[in-house]
Amino acid sequence: MKNIINRSWIAIFVLFIFVLVSGCGNNDKNKKESPASAVGTNQIQPAVSGSLASNAAPNVVVEPAIATDIAVSVDGEVLKKSELERRIKEKIKMFKDKIPVDKQKEARENIKKQLTNEFIIRTLLINEMAKKKIEVSDQEIKVFTDKIKASLPPNKTLDEFLKANKVSKEEIVFGAKVAKFANLEIGNIAKPTQKEISKFYKDNSEKFVAPESVHVRHILVAVNKGDNDKVKAEKKEKIENLRKQLLKGDDFAELARKNSDCPSKEAGGDLNFIRKGQTVKPFEDAAFSQEKNVIGPVITTEFGYHIIQVLDKKPAKKIALETVKDKIYAYLEQQKKSEAFTDVLKNLQQKAKIIVSGN
Repeated sequence: MKNIINRSWIAIFVLFIFVLVSGCGNNDKNKKESPASAVGTNQIQPAVSGSLASNAAPNVVVEPAIATDIAVSVDGEVLKKSELERRIKEKIKMFKDKIPVDKQKEARENIKKQLTNEFIIRTLLINEMAKKKIEVSDQEIKVFTDKIKASLPPNKTLDEFLKANKVSKEEIVFGAKVAKFANLEIGNIAKPTQKEISKFYKDNSEKFVAPESVHVRHILVAVNKGDNDKVKAEKKEKIENLRKQLLKGDDFAELARKNSDCPSKEAGGDLNFIRKGQTVKPFEDAAFSQEKNVIGPVITTEFGYHIIQVLDKKPAKKIALETVKDKIYAYLEQQKKSEAFTDVLKNLQQKAKIIVSGN
């Protein structure tokens, strides 16, 4: 039988501990980089698959009814069924618009398993840290939060991040304590070697390709939801007239500044280099099919009418190992830490008395 402390759930705890603390978290600042910029980002899957009964470790007892209102007990610490139900409802409420009707029952079961496992692991950690008298100073908490801040997009504050993810100040303190505990328990793990880095680069070669990109600028005449056919026709005529002026040699940037409804007008309509998947499909199709410097035909997207000009093109290109070796190193180091911390938690589970209600 499998240990309930599986890798998918551990990733949730490790999110604060290793991804954010090591500065290798998902960062919107990297979105303009190649796909290789994703190396070092551990994608988190919050749902735990399988049933607790079938995945229970040998020392986890699954009982039909351990008490009237007890969902799980860890060394005498209990999570009541009523409290578990409250947390499930709260979680479902957060994602209610994202769960299809036919998947709600499955989603509810997954959330229940996630929250149950969360209680088990959290209780194991709290008890062990209490035994080892793990405490954190204000300075240690500040170092922890500073590293979280450093991993956030430039337009996102720490308070906004905590609010969006419903993370309390107490959770930050808890995260800092777990980070300290983890570092003490793991010790000096083996650092990724050059051989491991080279092997990862070779085995994941498809991740290290800078995709084809085009440097474009455009003029947009926006079509609003409430525009009637007459207004749309007037706007279409406006964009066609602008195109005629461009074909006569008028300055693209100047016309964009004066007439475009896109924020890019401040830069003369310049969108810089774009890759496939970054814009709506009609815009992408036009941008990647046009020849350089040609004033393209008027195209229609959900935003309105556009005139596109391609200024430059870059073909897909293999990214050299030297360019990404630091990111691979950080990613492999994070993996090693995650695996080591998983082993620590498994050992704690082996020594604990865990009883889960089968109801």
